[in-house]
Amino acid sequence: MNTKSLLTMAFAALLAVSCSKTKSAGGLNFSVVAGQIDEVVTKGQVSDYVALPATSAFTLVVKDGKGQTIYNGLLTDWNPETQLQSGNYTAQASYGSDTDEGIAKPYFVGTEEFSITGGQTTDVVITVSLGNAIVKVVATDNFKKYYPTYSFKVTTPENIAGFDCTDSSVFVSWKFTVAGTVTSQSGKTQTLEAKNFQAEAATCYTVKYDVTNVGGVSVTVSFNDTVDTVNLGEIELND
Repeated sequence: MNTKSLLTMAFAALLAVSCSKTKSAGGLNFSVVAGQIDEVVTKGQVSDYVALPATSAFTLVVKDGKGQTIYNGLLTDWNPETQLQSGNYTAQASYGSDTDEGIAKPYFVGTEEFSITGGQTTDVVITVSLGNAIVKVVATDNFKKYYPTYSFKVTTPENIAGFDCTDSSVFVSWKFTVAGTVTSQSGKTQTLEAKNFQAEAATCYTVKYDVTNVGGVSVTVSFNDTVDTVNLGEIELND
């Protein structure tokens, strides 16, 4: 076989490989949607508790089937014309931090597995859920009648200084403590005993303070009382 024939065959082989790579690649479009939040066993939409951040605020991490990171940046900076080889991939979208706690500190995260098919553009929708928990502290009308002035604070092992949750929800990672201070109609100020709880991600917890008239005025604290009431005892506030 002469040199010209060998060169022709080599060129044809390279062209075949090139065409094969082109056909085996595909583009990607990414978007995010909100998952659900549990209030004990009752599911609700994320928008019932906290607004989903804009897509531009999410970080996107794309990994191939071997776990190698091929993109790490803002979701809106991803170029949908980027060509990836056929195969299996994983995409994670996130906003915030799982260790950042406080008022207006939601942490959203979601992971989606997908495959690239040669010559096609794949639309990947990532469902993001709340990666931390919401704590709401409420006082009943009866409580407010006895104690017109009150304040509540949520503390965690990572934030012992705590957050004022009198009028705001607090986002926590896992363990949290609720304590309060009340002032009666007569002007007497007292501190309510601190109560400890443990939380799970994507869950809204309600700690409710109420006043009962059992042997004098006392406070009953309920935890998620709409489904599973945990009576944590009574705190006598009358001397």
